[in-house]
Amino acid sequence: MGEAAGAGRILEVGIGTGASIPHYRAGASVIGIDLSAGMLAVARNRLPEAGSQFELLEMDAQHLSFPDHSFDSVVFDLCLCTVPEPRLAIAEGIRVARPGATMVFLEHVRSGIPPLAVVQEMLTLVTGRTEHDFWNRRTPDLIRDAGIRVLSDRRWLLGVFALIVGRAPTVG
Repeated sequence: MGEAAGAGRILEVGIGTGASIPHYRAGASVIGIDLSAGMLAVARNRLPEAGSQFELLEMDAQHLSFPDHSFDSVVFDLCLCTVPEPRLAIAEGIRVARPGATMVFLEHVRSGIPPLAVVQEMLTLVTGRTEHDFWNRRTPDLIRDAGIRVLSDRRWLLGVFALIVGRAPTVG
């Protein structure tokens, strides 16, 4: 996923335990955020293997404390399924991205296969309450509705997982 993010200054929203850290290009400047201090502590242990410059910060995806247009790429990493207001998190990602910046989304999403989508709806009845994890979100629609120009949308595992690469809206 880090390869898809491109070069320059990169924000990874939902860096979690840092599984993506080894996948960034050497020389990339990455700021990884997560709401969980415990997960960030695990991610810090992965930094010695990184060929890039990393900064890890505890922060809410819905309220980013960065100036407008301050990143060349923004990556969302399996986090929009747990964010209470994913539209707000996407809007914040767009706000901090430079106009036309690369935006990458690796997420689990509602499958387009009806029987599986029904299973995801039932699963979410439990995981939504216990884990705040929503397996039924239509994240690709939220991404497009936010004005992101989708360049690719790859799905796997019966459409449950998606890697979406797009461009932030341009100003004017």
